[in-house]
Amino acid sequence: MDECVLIVEDEPLIASDLEDQLHQLGYLTSGRADDFDSARRLAPYSSIALVDVNLADGTTGPRIAEYLPGEFGTAVAMVTGNSEAVERDLKGGEPVIPPPKGQLFWQETKA
Repeated sequence: MDECVLIVEDEPLIASDLEDQLHQLGYLTSGRADDFDSARRLAPYSSIALVDVNLADGTTGPRIAEYLPGEFGTAVAMVTGNSEAVERDLKGGEPVIPPPKGQLFWQETKA
C-alpha cells in the first residue's frame, strides 16, 4: 500500500486511536499534526490527510483542507463529529467522516 496518511488532530488520545486503527489496516502514517504549521511541515510526506476541524490554533481544519490539495496534492478527508457544519464550510467537496465510522471507511477503502 503506497498511501501515507497524515493525522491532523490536536487531541492526543483521538490521534493515537486513529493511528492505531490505520496501522492495523495496513496504512503507513507520516505523523501527527495539531495545527496548520505542523500539518504544512508533514504534508510533503503524505498522500492522504485526515483533518479535524478544531485544532490547537483554532478552527483551522477547513483552511488546511483547502491548502493541502493545491499545494502538495494531498487528498483530504475531514474527521469530525460535526459533519453538517463542516460540509457547509468546505469548498472543495472533501469527504466528511464521523469518528465512529472512521474504521469502517478505511476498511471499505482498502478493499
